Amino acid sequence: MSKLLNRKWAYFGYQEKEIRTAIVFGSQAENVIIVLENDEVLAFGENKNGCLGTGDEDEVDDELKRIEILCGQGIEGFEYSVNCSGDEGQLFSLFAISRSGSVFSWGENKYGQLGLGTTEHTKVPTKISGSLKEKKVVQVACGGLHTLALTSGGEVHAFGLNSAGQLGLGTSGDIQSFPQKVCGLLNGKIVTSVACQKYSSFSLLQSGEICAWGANTNGMLGLSSPSNKECSPCMVIGLEGVVISQIVCGPFFTLALSDDGKIYSWGENHRGQLGNGTTEFVESPTIISTEIGRVREIAASHYWSHPCAAITQENQVYIWADYNCFRVILEPVLTSYSSFDEVFAVAIPPLIYRRFQLKLMEDQSKVKGLRVIERLRKAFDNPETADFAFIVEGKKIHVHKNMLIIGSDVFKNLFLGDWEDSYKKYRIVEDHSYDAFYAFLKYFYTDEVDFTPDLALDVYSLAQVFRVDGLKDECKKIIKSGLDGAKRSPREGN
Repeated sequence: MSKLLNRKWAYFGYQEKEIRTAIVFGSQAENVIIVLENDEVLAFGENKNGCLGTGDEDEVDDELKRIEILCGQGIEGFEYSVNCSGDEGQLFSLFAISRSGSVFSWGENKYGQLGLGTTEHTKVPTKISGSLKEKKVVQVACGGLHTLALTSGGEVHAFGLNSAGQLGLGTSGDIQSFPQKVCGLLNGKIVTSVACQKYSSFSLLQSGEICAWGANTNGMLGLSSPSNKECSPCMVIGLEGVVISQIVCGPFFTLALSDDGKIYSWGENHRGQLGNGTTEFVESPTIISTEIGRVREIAASHYWSHPCAAITQENQVYIWADYNCFRVILEPVLTSYSSFDEVFAVAIPPLIYRRFQLKLMEDQSKVKGLRVIERLRKAFDNPETADFAFIVEGKKIHVHKNMLIIGSDVFKNLFLGDWEDSYKKYRIVEDHSYDAFYAFLKYFYTDEVDFTPDLALDVYSLAQVFRVDGLKDECKKIIKSGLDGAKRSPREGN
């Protein structure tokens, strides 16, 4: 759980393991909503304009209050957008996603960005219906005045302001207060994640390609089109042959991470957001320096005062761009932080950084044709079908007991014997890192060993304890290759 939550409120008397997730927001991090493992949803803060969803308005809640409508709904994550509106200050639009894929929204709604069929401010979380009524939503992305919702079948639905065609419906100008399916180039394709700039939208396809639409001022969409706006999805150019695994957006720029750990950036750059050593606008995806090594995750925010960040395979955290309005960093620099939570907990304004997304599940008709190994890969860490979970560093890894029993005699004796935890739904692991335990469990489903020599040492110890001989052999190979590389390195530098 976030350092920010720990430092500012000390978990409100709860133990960290009792809190499933949380969101902190506001100009001074004055508002917080927490979800307990028992499905209680509680809020605390200034509650200006009813942003906490408790039904009250402009009242300072100095103790935790229940958000009645969200309690018992299985809320797994949140998303929100913030807008400044004259004398009213910051106005928030908030979204809560349940494990069943339902979305509840409340807050500022002047342009229909809550997807509730109205443009009225809403103080109580209300379930979004319309074209999403029978759909399972796995991710919500906010552009400020417009919103994208991604379904488990890989469809994108959009609602809110459409002044620059940011809803991707083929037209611009009209407000859409109900969710509308985005078609055009996305027809027949599976989208795996979505992201929003302030007036633009992006979707990542299963193929690793990126589609974009909306405001295209100075070519910020990364398209070949000279138009200032695109009302339908278009393919981002300049990434031919590159498979993208993650996209994130700031107000007017985009970062993309390739599956081989390289960062590409394009768009507005007056505060060094693109990390390329300049403050010049970039019209098409351009690679950021690879000297930081292989990157496994990237982060950006809709606040100008926030930095961009990246975590490498070695768990080193780099930042660049605006640093709390006091310093501009034009290229990635190494920090002493260990997570995105730490980076954004000291940013201005501070917040918990969570880009929440449920596991994307394709329609069963599409899964039937997959090979066995692909079906197993999709089953790993899937909370919908899993019957057990390991909690490592506060994060759950969902597994199936039978898979572990088949792959390890130690697990077999534990789960089929008198092991106390075999009757529980989860076990807390304290002696290993999340990355090592995730890689260890993933091996039972995929036989994959894609990790660094440093991580291989920790994974090897797990394979030793649980007597997974095949994984031990693979770890030895990785560790040996790392040692051989270290021996060659000094000679290569002469």
